[in-house]
Amino acid sequence: MLASMHKHMKWIMWIIIGLITVAFLFFGIYPSDSGRGMAASVNGDVISHEEWNRVYQNMHDMYRDILKGKFDEGFAKTLRAQALRELITQRLLVQEAERQGLRVTDKELQAAIMKDPAFSQQGAFSRKNYEWSLRQANMTAALFETKQREALLRRKLEQLVEDSVDVTDAEVAALYAAKDPRAKPGDFQKNRTGFRQSVLKEKQRAAVNGYVTRLGNSAKIKVGENALARD
Repeated sequence: MLASMHKHMKWIMWIIIGLITVAFLFFGIYPSDSGRGMAASVNGDVISHEEWNRVYQNMHDMYRDILKGKFDEGFAKTLRAQALRELITQRLLVQEAERQGLRVTDKELQAAIMKDPAFSQQGAFSRKNYEWSLRQANMTAALFETKQREALLRRKLEQLVEDSVDVTDAEVAALYAAKDPRAKPGDFQKNRTGFRQSVLKEKQRAAVNGYVTRLGNSAKIKVGENALARD
């Protein structure tokens, strides 16, 4: 059982970090003269050094386990900057979701936690696994549930963006032909459904990334002096 719990730890780390949402994005962030006590702020909403360090440490441990000997100090430094940008991205999405009136109910939160494979034992939710996983992640239940609620809220907003995207048959056919100019018409008909889904997912991903970038470009994002100094 312990081996199975360790196996699921990577999954809970992804939930905590929040990297299973949008891709890593670049938008303008600027130093703040009054930011010595913060890692960053997004429209006045402060991201603390404690929060940044927790996310970075989770990412650091996970990637070190994955990359093993290839993990070096240069990558660690890049990862630290990525952790801060990811927190900024998350904050942007939560703020926008709340502005649009989106909410996550207690029932939705409970259902998501109960269905999480990281907390499962023999196909059912295990409080023992839940508490063990949070201890390993150095998180309280209250903090984890707050982060999980925010992740669900971000997902609702992303879903709205994705639902606005569609692809036409002509678009799919043209992209298939461009991908493989030697393909026969019969090949396209045989693979059309799967390829259409692939094209749709790619367009949805691009739409979400573009949406987040626009949010970032119109937001007031500041990085504390200490955060810049450490990078």
